[in-house]
Amino acid sequence: MNSNELSVLTLNCWGLKIVSKKRRFRLKAIADAISTAEYDIVTLQEIWMWEDFDYLKQQTQSTLPYAKCFYSGALGSGLAILSRFPIVSTSYFRYSLAGRPLKVLHGDFYVGKGCGSACIEHPDLGVLEVFTTHLHAGYGNSDEYEGHRVSESWELAHLLRASAAQGRHVIATGDFNSIPTSYNYQLLKAHAFMTDSWLEIHQDALTQNEGDGPTHDMVQQLGITCDSPMNTWTKREKLKQQPYSKTLGDRLDYIFYRKSTQLECLRSSVVMTEHIPGTQMSYSDHFGVLSTFAVYSDVPAMTTTTAADMPDTAQLGRPTYTWIEPSMLEQILELFRRDEIATRRTANLLLALFVFLVIAVIAVYATVIALPVSLRINEQGSLITAVVNTLGGLCVVAMAAFATICFIVGFVFGHTEQRALKQFALEVDTLLEGMKQQQHGGARRVPQKNPSPASSSDTEALLRFDQ
Repeated sequence: MNSNELSVLTLNCWGLKIVSKKRRFRLKAIADAISTAEYDIVTLQEIWMWEDFDYLKQQTQSTLPYAKCFYSGALGSGLAILSRFPIVSTSYFRYSLAGRPLKVLHGDFYVGKGCGSACIEHPDLGVLEVFTTHLHAGYGNSDEYEGHRVSESWELAHLLRASAAQGRHVIATGDFNSIPTSYNYQLLKAHAFMTDSWLEIHQDALTQNEGDGPTHDMVQQLGITCDSPMNTWTKREKLKQQPYSKTLGDRLDYIFYRKSTQLECLRSSVVMTEHIPGTQMSYSDHFGVLSTFAVYSDVPAMTTTTAADMPDTAQLGRPTYTWIEPSMLEQILELFRRDEIATRRTANLLLALFVFLVIAVIAVYATVIALPVSLRINEQGSLITAVVNTLGGLCVVAMAAFATICFIVGFVFGHTEQRALKQFALEVDTLLEGMKQQQHGGARRVPQKNPSPASSSDTEALLRFDQ
């Protein structure tokens, strides 16, 4: 079969204004590095400054002439796709749950997290739909946003299924803020039927290396993209000891693809691990992932024939067709229900605080009004009256403003979040019921042909070291 190659790069650029260190210098270095390489498609996350995107477009005009960014939220999605081939359409899907308004320093709520996609007209493949996303980050030791991230993966999995069901070739990239043993990873592999391009190439090597002690080289061997000792921007507190300990970082950035008879991964590696030339700093706080695919032009289109281990488009149209285990769906269902209870508790607390503040505003306001009368506005009481009026007025304004925030967040957003979690729980429960009905009706569930690392303890141990 005749084949060409398709190279795809994904990178989280860490392009936040003020927060990201040396942002302007690093983003220019990233743009320069991309412009001198021979990539066919580049997907980027955390590109939030227009000047950075404009410079990137300018530098890559000759190699990646088709560049699109995606608009969302108050601050922008930070997502962009660049292509050597024509981009004929774009779309953006905003996730239903992506952060909380009171978590201002986290910022996820205000960027309108979602998934951007571009349909690319490839000369051999036809329509290739490329997705890029940046799922909700985890903050601190307790992952309070796990439910949000799982809901995002659930929605993304359905987008990927729908695209593949239309007969398109599909590639999904980005910073998923999820390790390979997470529910999110499972949903993309076993429910969206996507193949992890890096793992496809390196899984045999991972099994062979089992039992080896952690080394510097294993950062590359394990596909580590974040919190690596090799990265100059990794916070020192994330490294328990020196030299390199078992805390080698996490694999959070991926290039998934729908494997077919026309598209197959040849090579995949972690890239941009070196320092910016002439400096002692990394390009970003994440490393990139580069996957190269073989594109076969003289085989039937994927609408009629697919790879042996991939479902065809007719199967993708069946909602109950999935490789994900019912036990994992039940765990996801429990997670949604648990988060819904926690969200309701928080919303009720904010509403109770709202009632308390309203009562306090009335009490303070009454004091400010009644004080001049009680002092009979004489010379001795005029100073006290002025001070109380001033401080009382400021307190009334502050409490009224905070009460308004509590009401809006507690009632409007709180109820919105609860109902979204209930809806996700309903969808998962409906899928479980549909799978049970098929089994009871004699329908045979297709066995999982591509087991994921979450069901393989050998691979799990190598995909992430305990911290």
